[in-house]
Amino acid sequence: MRERLDRTDLKIIGLLQKDGRMPSSEISKKTGVSEATVRYRLKKLIDGEFIQIVAAGNPIKLGFGIAANIGLYIDRLQIDDIIEALKKLERLSYIAQMTSDPTIELETFVESIEDLHQLLSKIENIKGIQRIETTFIRRIIRERYDWGTPAHISVFEENANRTDNRKGE
Repeated sequence: MRERLDRTDLKIIGLLQKDGRMPSSEISKKTGVSEATVRYRLKKLIDGEFIQIVAAGNPIKLGFGIAANIGLYIDRLQIDDIIEALKKLERLSYIAQMTSDPTIELETFVESIEDLHQLLSKIENIKGIQRIETTFIRRIIRERYDWGTPAHISVFEENANRTDNRKGE
C-alpha cells in the first residue's frame, strides 16, 4: 500500500519545488509546524522516494555536448532483465518503460560522439534488444521541476480527515 501524503507533506514539497535550498526554519514558518516536524517529514519524503533534493544542472552549460534520447524496441519477454542491465549503465539519466513502441525510452548526456558510441555499444549487447533509435536533442526549450502535486491527493486527505473527525464525535 502506498503511503499517503497529507497537506503538510504537500506544502513542504511545493516549497522545495520553488526553492530546493530553503532551510527547515523557513519551511517551518511557512507551514506552521515545528522545525523538528519539518526535518522528520523531509526524511520521510526522501526515504520514501517521494522527492529527491539535488542540484539540477544544465547539462549543456556543464560541458555535455550531446544530449540524446534513445528508444529501445525489445523482446517483451525479457523486459525485466533488460531493465536491470540498463540500470547498471551510469550514463543513462532517464529510463522509462512505455505503453507502446519503443518499449523503453532512455535519456543521456555525453561529452562526445565517441562517448555516445561506447554507450550505444553497451546497450546493443544487452540480450533482448531488437532495435535502437537514437535522436539528438537540438536544444532544451523547457525543463521544469515545479509541477506541483496531484490535486486528488489533497482532496483525498481532506475527505479522510472529515471521516476521522466524525468518528471522534
